[in-house]
Amino acid sequence: MAVGRRSNADLLKPENTGVQIDQKGFIKVNEYLETTKKSIYAVGDANGLQMFTHAANRQASMVADNVLHGEKTRLDTSVTPHAVYSHPQIASVGLTEESAKKDHRILVGRASYSSIAKGEAMMEEEGFAKAVLEKDTNRILGFHIVGPSAPELIQEVTNAMASGGDIGHVLNGMHIHPALNELIEAALGNLEEG
Repeated sequence: MAVGRRSNADLLKPENTGVQIDQKGFIKVNEYLETTKKSIYAVGDANGLQMFTHAANRQASMVADNVLHGEKTRLDTSVTPHAVYSHPQIASVGLTEESAKKDHRILVGRASYSSIAKGEAMMEEEGFAKAVLEKDTNRILGFHIVGPSAPELIQEVTNAMASGGDIGHVLNGMHIHPALNELIEAALGNLEEG
């Protein structure tokens, strides 16, 4: 059981370097992951931005490119997928319906595993997917899946969002039948105003 996370950046003794930490003990960074001390960067759990191994790997790669190759890439956390390996599995990327409503007119699409052939064959009666799109542009703002293989299924949506996010990035590709990936297509095909 995991009930939360706290920083252990204090083990690094950042105060000895002049690097500032926030009120929760995480190392303060800017959009390039630079700390408050020139030439010192903080990636991964130490900065508290996205506490996932895959996010830390991306951050480290970005910092390496910025430092070694003179790039000036900013960190974008808006398309960071995450998963919970529970039963049922849960995976999500982007905004929730509630968060999206604050700044966007939205469309919401839902589909159950049992609405696709593979889900029906698996006798999966509880799993579902939910898509959240910006109404005017059809840009995917968020996607959420609860059910078998959710962490693997969310990757298609993550790739689409990282490539611009229009639903065409998903729907223009042919989906294998019968396969669980049809759940993504089904959710995007059931859009209603949210």
